[in-house]
Amino acid sequence: MKKLLVAGPLALLALLGAVAPASSAGGAAPDTAPHRAARPALSGTFMIGDSTTYRIAPMLSERKPDWVLDYRRGRSIRTLPSHIDAYLRQHDDPPQNFIMALGTNRCHDPEWSEARLRRAIAKLPKQTNVFLMMVVRAGQFQADKDAVLQEYNRYSRDLAHDRPHTYVIDWRGTVLADPTLDPVTGLSSLLEDGTHETGGPYGDRRGPGVQTYVKLVLQAWKKVNRGA
Repeated sequence: MKKLLVAGPLALLALLGAVAPASSAGGAAPDTAPHRAARPALSGTFMIGDSTTYRIAPMLSERKPDWVLDYRRGRSIRTLPSHIDAYLRQHDDPPQNFIMALGTNRCHDPEWSEARLRRAIAKLPKQTNVFLMMVVRAGQFQADKDAVLQEYNRYSRDLAHDRPHTYVIDWRGTVLADPTLDPVTGLSSLLEDGTHETGGPYGDRRGPGVQTYVKLVLQAWKKVNRGA
């Protein structure tokens, strides 16, 4: 009777061993380690702008024929989100580099704000290099417009401070530091009317405006895209 009582538990253990999971029998354990989401493939450079980009587009396209330039005269900064959406729909990969050259054409509050800028840029992958143009309207005759542009520039600087891979291109500082600038009329060697660049195929005045603007863009881009 005693032998039977001992054999019973032994038989039960043998049976449990036969149906034990493979891992307990020395087999490979299931992979339960968390998997990181793959980073999206990034490629190309996308630039969106208004009439200031319209002025420099021929020269920039000549220097960088593979860039996507999306520009239109009179374009408002509030259109930024829709144009980013359109690019992402039309291209297989998000851009490696994004250049925002909007803001010269102000819009009425609250159609644009720092929160709206941040939401628009958040549509891009965190790894995308973002370049934000510092915009300007020079001359006393458009000081009220320029005051709004200074707010737009502040939004951009704040974003560049907080978001990795984000940079400013200081067209504004370059214009205001030009010793030829007339603070009343806004005319200078760089600006033909206080807003638009001199030189180029569409300008009425000769000067280095277009060339200087393109140089600033390419210098900022090359600093980040080393070896490209």
